[in-house]
Amino acid sequence: MSKPKTTLKTKAIDRKRISEALLADRLGLNEEWIERWEEGGKWREELQVPDGLPDFIRKKYKKGEIEDIGKEVERLVAAGCRRRVVYFCLAQLSPEATRLREGVEKEPVFTNEQEDAVMDTEEKRGLAIREDLEAVANTAKAFRNKIHRYQRELFLIAESSNYRLPVGFECRPKTAIEALDLLQDSLTWVEALADAYTAPMETTLLKSKGLLYLTLYVSMFADTKKLLGSRPSDFTRDSSKPSETVVARRTLLAGDPLTNLAVILTSRHTDGKDEGNEQKKPKHTEWSASDLHRKLADFKEDHPRLYKRLAEKLKELHDFASQ
Repeated sequence: MSKPKTTLKTKAIDRKRISEALLADRLGLNEEWIERWEEGGKWREELQVPDGLPDFIRKKYKKGEIEDIGKEVERLVAAGCRRRVVYFCLAQLSPEATRLREGVEKEPVFTNEQEDAVMDTEEKRGLAIREDLEAVANTAKAFRNKIHRYQRELFLIAESSNYRLPVGFECRPKTAIEALDLLQDSLTWVEALADAYTAPMETTLLKSKGLLYLTLYVSMFADTKKLLGSRPSDFTRDSSKPSETVVARRTLLAGDPLTNLAVILTSRHTDGKDEGNEQKKPKHTEWSASDLHRKLADFKEDHPRLYKRLAEKLKELHDFASQ
């Protein structure tokens, strides 16, 4: 029979390490942004990005605002960005993307045919605090001790029955004893994880992170001179009139397109209508270029490894879209 499993000595993990693991997950840095699969003996690749402006923009914003967003996208494209990558970055500002970063858990909801499943994202469960994980650690420890105490009886049951042995991802235990040892080792591992847990500051950590994608992408690939050069003068000379005559004419949106997009796309629209039967005006969050680049610089300083990974994945999208 195997020896009793000893409890691992653990100490709480540094909150920053857990925060980085959470950020990597919620920012999609552990996922593939370019889908690759084999078909007919050849490898296929496909960008997992929108072909046009994300749906939430067309549904949430008025016609004039959509036109303004389109103009800003054109300015970024003219400065060197790739259109579909810009669309991808804009999609990270959608309400759905924001909810997923905040921890909404996707649950499958099957259609009548019970074949395809759509995802219900209504319920959010916040991360547990350290005390909540104590129950997990205690349960795992108690369960492990029970298994060790009655492992002889469990072995007799396993040897005299046709119950299949558990299967791991890479291996299958050959005997009941190996299966019990695997289970006890797994419970020891779970206990150690639960004992080491430190809750990250979830709300603060994930605030306004949707703007990171677009800010970093523009900073990497947009030609600053072209962006600055696209600023119009408030007044342009009308060639059909005397040379001293000037008229007010705005042919392009003034200011930085990154800032303009941030202001428009972080506005809070109301779904309902007021008593006058008119849609309420959105409340805009004021952003400046320095604000956005400061947030990006803070992210780079606080999480250099994640900053590098995000930059690499955006470059991968850019290079693929440039083909």
